[in-house]
Amino acid sequence: MSKVSFAVFKKAGMIGFFIWSALQMQVVRAESVVRVSMLAPSALLWLHAIAEDQGFYKSRSLKIESLVVGSSAALVQSVASGSVEAGIALGDLAIRAIDKGAPIIISGAVLDKTILRLVGAPGITDAKQLAGTNVTAGAVEGGTANLLKYQLLKLGVNPNDTRMVSLTNSRDRLVALENGQVKGALLIAPFDTLAENEGMKVLDVYKEPYLQTPLILNKEWATKNREVAKNLTSALQAAARWIYIPGNKGKAISILAKYTNIDEKTCEGSYKFIVEDQKAIGKDLRASTASLENIIKIDEALGVKQTGQFDIKKYYDPSFQSQ
Repeated sequence: MSKVSFAVFKKAGMIGFFIWSALQMQVVRAESVVRVSMLAPSALLWLHAIAEDQGFYKSRSLKIESLVVGSSAALVQSVASGSVEAGIALGDLAIRAIDKGAPIIISGAVLDKTILRLVGAPGITDAKQLAGTNVTAGAVEGGTANLLKYQLLKLGVNPNDTRMVSLTNSRDRLVALENGQVKGALLIAPFDTLAENEGMKVLDVYKEPYLQTPLILNKEWATKNREVAKNLTSALQAAARWIYIPGNKGKAISILAKYTNIDEKTCEGSYKFIVEDQKAIGKDLRASTASLENIIKIDEALGVKQTGQFDIKKYYDPSFQSQ
């Protein structure tokens, strides 16, 4: 090889090295940190736990910083204010916040049906026994409270004949059932299964579409960082697809058990109810129109008047999802 050709080869090699180095630096820089508000660990966050465990965030160059908040209202506020970029919220609060002009948008349905089951305390075998007693749905007003009131109405109980108690955590609600503080409670998996294991009875399940838990984004952030917002949404979308694959059942159960610090046997019951029976997780993370409309219909049945005509595009933008 001549000195000239060797010099050219050496120069090309150096250029290749610098290109490779630049690409490596790009990969490092591509990792995006996204702050996500969420409630205490429960099956509401099953898809998040799966996305972490299965590397769906990592494969999209995302680093998720979880901010656990004490209430659903605080969660929505944190996203609306821009304190965090996203949140796994409660659907009714997201809808109400958007109606009031909050700069948030729903990008997917983590839960397109409710996984809350109405459970009676020991000795309560019929919903009519709840008249004149303390009951809890978490908050004393708003979506889950309205869902409980609606269920009571359908079961022949006047909600005004019960006393709503604020207990925002399902673990605390289970304890309240055990010690008689409340006689009826809406419980999230796997705490409903724990209650059944103690001999308590499931009194009712709302089985219609109901957007219990959407992924919400701060609109300004999502507009400026659209690819990152799409990556976040598609990571949870991948988890939603993954959990419905029958061969992943055992792993899905173990992920929930580890995430909630509940034994796997109990989490098997949660899988059966949520995935197999209720099919509550949004298929492909899609939010159905009915799941939003039913939240509004429940409010109307309880005398909460709505303003304006329902338009799903006001609340939900599926364009952040992968095809």
